[in-house]
Amino acid sequence: MTTNHVTFCRICEPYCGLIATVDDGVITKLAPDPDHVLSRGFACKKGLNAHHLTHDAKRITRPMRRRTDGTFEAISWQAAIDAIGAKLNATRRAHGPHAIGLYVGNPAAFAYPHRLYATGFADAIGTRNVYGPGSTDNLSVFLAAHFLFGSPVMIPIPDVDRTDMMLCVGVNPAVSHGTILNLHRPLSRLKAITKRGGRLVVIDPRRSETAALASTHHFIRPDTDAWLLLAMIKLLFDERLVDTTFLARHGSGVDALRSALEPFTVAEAARRTQIDADTISALARDFAAADSAVCYSRVAVGRFGTVACWAAQLLNVVTGNLDRAGGAIFGDSYTDVGRLAKWGGLASYDRHRSRIGSYPDVMGELPSGILADEITTPGRDQIRALIVDAGNPVVSTAGGEALADALPKLELLVSIDLQLNATNRHADFILPATSMFERADFPLVHASLLSEPYVQWTEPVIAPVGEALEEWEIYQRLSDAMGLDVLAKRVITWARRGLKRLGKNVTPEPLLDLLLRAGPLGDRYGLKPGGLSLAKLKRHPHGIRLSAKRTGVLRKRLRTRDKRVRLFDPRLAPELARLQRVDEPDELPLRLIGRRDVRSHNSWMHHVAPLMSKRCTRLRVHPDDAATRGLVEDASARLSSANGSLDVVVAITDEVMPGVVSLPHGWSRRSTSHPTHDANPAPNANDLMDRHAIEPLAGMAFLNGVPVELQALPTT
Repeated sequence: MTTNHVTFCRICEPYCGLIATVDDGVITKLAPDPDHVLSRGFACKKGLNAHHLTHDAKRITRPMRRRTDGTFEAISWQAAIDAIGAKLNATRRAHGPHAIGLYVGNPAAFAYPHRLYATGFADAIGTRNVYGPGSTDNLSVFLAAHFLFGSPVMIPIPDVDRTDMMLCVGVNPAVSHGTILNLHRPLSRLKAITKRGGRLVVIDPRRSETAALASTHHFIRPDTDAWLLLAMIKLLFDERLVDTTFLARHGSGVDALRSALEPFTVAEAARRTQIDADTISALARDFAAADSAVCYSRVAVGRFGTVACWAAQLLNVVTGNLDRAGGAIFGDSYTDVGRLAKWGGLASYDRHRSRIGSYPDVMGELPSGILADEITTPGRDQIRALIVDAGNPVVSTAGGEALADALPKLELLVSIDLQLNATNRHADFILPATSMFERADFPLVHASLLSEPYVQWTEPVIAPVGEALEEWEIYQRLSDAMGLDVLAKRVITWARRGLKRLGKNVTPEPLLDLLLRAGPLGDRYGLKPGGLSLAKLKRHPHGIRLSAKRTGVLRKRLRTRDKRVRLFDPRLAPELARLQRVDEPDELPLRLIGRRDVRSHNSWMHHVAPLMSKRCTRLRVHPDDAATRGLVEDASARLSSANGSLDVVVAITDEVMPGVVSLPHGWSRRSTSHPTHDANPAPNANDLMDRHAIEPLAGMAFLNGVPVELQALPTT
């Protein structure tokens, strides 16, 4: 029997609406949902092919245990949970809680109970050793928000639909569909800026897909974005173009900021960025003069990621474009996200520090660059057991080869995943999780990043394939086996008491219903008829648009003690000093940057055959740099950094600026015994990165603007 089911995608922040066609329990087709309240018939190629992950012939659907010969055998859930629980308890008793580590991958942000139970499990164990993709992606963005606004989850987002000038620095929303931003139908909304007479300005070392839509695109030398933004802000202060009324009313630390900006002149920024001084000055003046303007940036993975992300938001603040229509606004939602993050223990910074390098945690996460060293370095709190949940850090982190060498030294490695990959091929146990279409879901984690406030719910489209379980249930079973309470620290007392009074267990759906009904837009269990509840969401499968106030909420959103924007945090001072000291080295003349592809998503959709036919994994090189090195289109070449080398195939294009080459990350030449993956090997930019090149404030890896050289390989 053929049936159609309304659902939504969970690959990236927009959560676009989908219609799934199911034949006898198998999803045969995904189509955009024309009735979704926001995506309105739009979905990207990845979302429309996501069901191939669910029904992949090589998918892991039963718990697996490694045999002594290195192969895997299927075992029962009970046997797997009992064995893992006993080993974890033994490790904890013998070596302490920090001897157990947890790596939680990107998909955990897109299943509403997943992150809650994963971090709750780590809390129940008592370990500080929690890692994830944040330090190779976006922790600098969160930390900058913490410094400015008092909470890492209070991140203002661009008011794309009302802005007169949008400045995109090192970000490509035409492909990413918004990162730390919920942006449905990105292409039409970006095009609309110029159609209504506004300006879309892109700063990027590559003429990206977003730059192709822009009014103006400026090339910039990679990893110099902080210089550009700080020089723009200094000029605005020097020429008295800042919004002094806004700063007097809502800011603190103006004098400290002005003093810190003194060295960052337009002339020095021009030298470092390779954008001429007149252009930088005009850009700053135009931004300040626009009726509304917003700077949107994700320059988080350079050597100075936190400073660059702080400066991008600071530009919005000093021009009075914060909490203003067409500027940077705080996304409104069904709950107070700042308070929720604090209750859940996710609003922390420097709560604890790593054993290796003494790096501070950001929202509970430590830098992934030290994970291999935490495993191999003897001593108290050495990691001896590791759970890798929905992640492939051997491929997706800097210098992953060191981690691949370290994993076999663990006494226990457990993977929670759908497929065999370069990381869990070393596992002692692989536990099968459900795919997005086999579980009920709600877009919880990105509630504060909604460009258009809404809520939606989906029921499972199909029953779990084989014996797959949802991640929250796996953590619940492991906790039970270890005699722990998985949510002891993550679910506050009133939630437990409230559910107990209602006669409900503390499980995901009742918790979500409580969050909705007790929130500002909730029905308060019948006291506010028409308000939100889970039952109401289930009656509106295409989503419910929320009428929420989106400006004039600054004091309500700020989490600083004095309810003012903290313009300068003293912890930034050493990084500003380092930024001035570090100049471009000359030993390796080229700079390597990454890029996204609409058919690829980090490291985990390379098993999907329909997405592989037109993907591009070649190294993009400017014609001048190719000619200097005797390279022609499709030539083989060797790309080298201080940390290794890769053999690549060259694509010659002027979309990259001279002196810059571009290669995507997340690919692998390691076999996973999957025919589609193994038929599409490709070089991985992360293999050239120094895992120890870690930004000290947020623990970010240095992944963009890395010095490299390129040499032609002999033809055969």
